[in-house]
Amino acid sequence: MRIQTLALWFGALLCAASPLAAQSNEIALQVGRTVFEGRRIDFSGLPGEAFEEENGLAGGIVYNRKVLGGNGASLHFHLPLFAFEDQLPEESRFDQRNIDTSRMSAFITPGVMIRLFEPFFLQPYVFGGVGYARIARLTPTAVSGSLPTARITLEDEGTWGVSMGGGVDVMLGRHFGIRGEVRGLTAGGKDTVIPGLTLDEPGTRWAATAGLAFRF
Repeated sequence: MRIQTLALWFGALLCAASPLAAQSNEIALQVGRTVFEGRRIDFSGLPGEAFEEENGLAGGIVYNRKVLGGNGASLHFHLPLFAFEDQLPEESRFDQRNIDTSRMSAFITPGVMIRLFEPFFLQPYVFGGVGYARIARLTPTAVSGSLPTARITLEDEGTWGVSMGGGVDVMLGRHFGIRGEVRGLTAGGKDTVIPGLTLDEPGTRWAATAGLAFRF
């Protein structure tokens, strides 16, 4: 009797949840922060002058369209426009009057997403894509004197970009859901290096975001 009851509840859950898998298009708005510091910068000859780029805001808009599959697992075209904030810490700035030390790096990286466990209300997913990135590159300026550099700036540079990661959607009905996600953003190219400056730049910045998803 107990097994029959569980089977009835399971069947009822499938019937009630089936509309959650019926939508082919999705738009999500997400916001959060980078969760690991960025570039590590070390000035040789200046004791204690080693620092890491600070965490900042992150977020974006994502469009997904189902191209294959249905209940259980599905394949989607994944098109994110995502950005994160580059911030140089106070101790790195030296003579920083009228110099921008905070900029946004932006990625547009079309790719694919795989969603699991449709049509249940908890739906995890993974994704990956390759495209274009507009990166805030580090640009130090060398000067004569005791300091190896007088100022450090962030300047935009176009290059290739890669995004990858995963998350989970909690569906609240046929059209709306709440999303939590971790996204890694990787860009090509190198920062400018001058004598007396060492960079230990991580290949990927990670961002944790949450947001709302709308399916139609």
